[in-house]
Amino acid sequence: MDGPGELFGQSFDAVFRRPRTVLVPFLVDVAVLFIGAFVFLAVAGVSILFPQGYRLPSLPVAVPHALPGVGDVIGPTPSLHLFPRDVIFAAAAFILLLTPLLAFAEAGFLGVLRAVYLRPADVLEEGRHPDAWSRIREAFVASGKKNFRPFMVLRAIQAALALAALVLPVLLPAFPNYGLAVVAVDVLLLYAPYAVIETGRGAFASMRESVQLVADHLATTLVALLFGLLLTGGMSILLGPVVRVVGPYGPYVASALYAPVGTVLSLYLYTVYLSFYPKDIAPQSTPAPVAAMA
Repeated sequence: MDGPGELFGQSFDAVFRRPRTVLVPFLVDVAVLFIGAFVFLAVAGVSILFPQGYRLPSLPVAVPHALPGVGDVIGPTPSLHLFPRDVIFAAAAFILLLTPLLAFAEAGFLGVLRAVYLRPADVLEEGRHPDAWSRIREAFVASGKKNFRPFMVLRAIQAALALAALVLPVLLPAFPNYGLAVVAVDVLLLYAPYAVIETGRGAFASMRESVQLVADHLATTLVALLFGLLLTGGMSILLGPVVRVVGPYGPYVASALYAPVGTVLSLYLYTVYLSFYPKDIAPQSTPAPVAAMA
C-alpha cells in the first residue's frame, strides 16, 4: 500500500495533467453564491455572499469535504451570528435549500473523479464521446442520479452542522468548544461519500464503514487530515488579502484559486480510501498509474 505522501503526489500529478475536472466545484460555487445572494436579498434585504460549507467562527481551518467549496477556506465576515435574526433565518433557509442541490453535485463530482482518474482507460468508451467535456457531463449526471438518495442523507448531516454553526454561538456564547464536536463528526464520516460511490451501499452502511475505517486506520487518517488541514488553512491565509483587495468579487476569485487545490484533496482522500483495501478485494475503482494519465 502506498503511503499518504505518495498518494498525495499521485493525486496532484493526476489533477494537473488533466485539470478539466476543477471546473465542476468552481461552477457549483458560482451557482451557490448567486443563489445565496438572491436568498439574502429576498428574505433579509441585505447583500451577503454566503459560501457553501459555512465554516465555524471559532475554528481557523475546515475538514476538507468530498465536494470542495470556497466555504472551506473563507467564511462570511463578520460571522453571520453577529447579524440580526432575519439574516440568520435567511442563512438557515439557504442551507436547507442547498441540501438537495449539493447532494446531487457532490455525488456527480465524485463520479467525475472516478471516471476521469480512477478507471482504466477504455478505447471504445473514449471513442464514444466527441470530447472530454461530454465524458465529464455524462459521469456527473449519471452518478448524481444514481447516488442522490444516500448523498441527500449525508448532506442533511452537513446542513445540521452548518445550522449548529449559526445557532450555537447565539444560544451558547459561553460554550467555546462546540466546534470540536462538529469536527469529530466530520472526521468520522470522512470516507462515507467515497464508500457510497464505490460500494453502492446506502448512507447508513457507508457511515458505519467510514467510522470503522477511521478506527482501524487512525494513523493514516490523521496524516491525510493533516495534509487537508494544512492546505485549507494555508489557502485561507493566502486568500484573505486577495478577498479584501477584490472586494465583492472576492469569493469568486477565491473559488477559482481554490478549486484545483480542493480537487486534489478530494482525489487524494478518495485514493486513501481505496488504499485500505487489498487490490484483489478492493471496490471497483483503483488508482490509475500517473503515467497513464498524461
